[in-house]
Amino acid sequence: MKIGINGMGRIGRGLFKALSNHPSLEVAAVNDVAEPSAIAHLLRHDSYYGGWESRVGHADGALSINGREIPYFREHSPAQIPWRKAGVDLVVDATGKFKDRAALSGHGRRVVLTAASRQVDRQVVFGLNHEAIEADDNCISATSCTTHCVAPPLWAIHRSFRAKTVLFNTVHCYNVSQTLVDAPKSDPRRARAGALNMIPTTTSASVALEEVMPELAGRIRGMAIRVPAPAVSLTEIIVEAQKPPKDSAAVNALLAAEAENSLKGILAVCNEELVSQDFRGTPFSSVVDAPLTSVDGDLIRIIAWYDNERGYVMRLVDLLDYLETR
Repeated sequence: MKIGINGMGRIGRGLFKALSNHPSLEVAAVNDVAEPSAIAHLLRHDSYYGGWESRVGHADGALSINGREIPYFREHSPAQIPWRKAGVDLVVDATGKFKDRAALSGHGRRVVLTAASRQVDRQVVFGLNHEAIEADDNCISATSCTTHCVAPPLWAIHRSFRAKTVLFNTVHCYNVSQTLVDAPKSDPRRARAGALNMIPTTTSASVALEEVMPELAGRIRGMAIRVPAPAVSLTEIIVEAQKPPKDSAAVNALLAAEAENSLKGILAVCNEELVSQDFRGTPFSSVVDAPLTSVDGDLIRIIAWYDNERGYVMRLVDLLDYLETR
């Protein structure tokens, strides 16, 4: 299946790298408003993950990876991108800019959106509800990295202990939606310097979680605190249970069992006392910190780590693999 990537930011470049040696998924074209020389440089050099071993070059209208040229477009609107000319079957829109159906339909191809949006045919967390995708679902949201962190352990806990109410708080690294120094923005908190402050703000994961787990609609509330870290985040999830577990060991045992079975490769359980840098590059959507699990009456609290870039990109690849066979 030939993939087009619209937006070569952090997720777009991560996906580009992940697909570079894929046996059945090929990046056929990319689109970004930046100069191809700038994108080639950022593919070669990454301040957080280090350099890329592939040979990356650029020319007028193309990127080259290990000698293979990939068409490079610089259109501002999805409707103007010549995906058909490049033979693209499916577009991954990773701009973070286009979330409404009207704009996304301009691609003229099936679209996977790397953000939560209610204006799509289906919101998907791979491993939980991807098998519900239908042939006429032409606009699919892969939701958000935080949704992918919260959903797997919450799904397991809800299935066994029945969640009445869910509260979560993601302690999230800063990203491009914030500013390096104080600058005017519509959100007065995100307008403050991202590398200097802990910034309370909203998260789209609450809405996406209710779409993925509709039985919990109206019972999930979440927020985010952006912190001065470049990658790797964690989420505190508090569940009021209808059928409370005996203790934290029972919760950890349940999550460990799911991590080895239905959620293998997606959920993991860590028994070491680690910190954020230890989870850099982890391919899992969610890694439960078992020593921090606690139970108090009908309240369950877990802490889950996630590399919000690497883990999310791996689930994008899983989703594209699945769609390629359908």
